[in-house]
Amino acid sequence: MKNNHFILVLLGISLGLLLQGCAQQDRSQELKQLVMKFQQAYDSHDAAALAQLYTEDAVYVVSGEPEPLRGRKAIEGSYVVFFRAFPDLTVKFTNIFTSGDQFCTEFIVNGTHTGPLASPEGDIPPTGRSVQFKGAFFGKVTPEGLVAEDRTYYDTASFMNQLGLSEKPEEMSNK
Repeated sequence: MKNNHFILVLLGISLGLLLQGCAQQDRSQELKQLVMKFQQAYDSHDAAALAQLYTEDAVYVVSGEPEPLRGRKAIEGSYVVFFRAFPDLTVKFTNIFTSGDQFCTEFIVNGTHTGPLASPEGDIPPTGRSVQFKGAFFGKVTPEGLVAEDRTYYDTASFMNQLGLSEKPEEMSNK
């Protein structure tokens, strides 16, 4: 009799773990679909659609910004600035990883600097140069499927160098 009770408990635990695994698999697909929505809105240069993928009070930590951006409006403004400076900007997300309510994806961005780029020191005039840079996007998502926290990192030194706005390390050492 005790063995039957033990077997039922084990079956219950196994079923619970199986269902939890299925739920995580469902969430994984949802998070991958969210990344694809990012790519579609990004490639369409739809800053408003991108902003709608975030919560109203989302936090956006991005390379090159001295402070995190807070709120959907500020995040939308950040995308507008980039799309104005790089009207042909595209992104490709690769290697999407998910775990629970979080995802990480590597990306490659390509574009040509043909519009003014806002900076803390003022607008940087177009250089006409093309850029390609890699980075990583770490996101934390609410149960409603919106990004509450975005941590995006890319090589800002390489980005500035490709625009001709900074010296290469070997050029600096020759001085």
